[in-house]
Amino acid sequence: MEFRPDGTLVEYAIGRGDAPEARAAGRWDATGRLARGQGGSGRIVSSTPDRLEIAWQE
Repeated sequence: MEFRPDGTLVEYAIGRGDAPEARAAGRWDATGRLARGQGGSGRIVSSTPDRLEIAWQE
């Protein structure tokens, strides 16, 4: 997952030959709310320097 400074986010799925394959861009905001590009939403539950926990809803 890539969080971009312009408020977009990109999720990566495992594609052909195990190469990352980008999915439709979503949105994020500073409050921790996330909107998936293919539908659904989520929120950041917790974050540490080496871990990000997200609760997803379809």
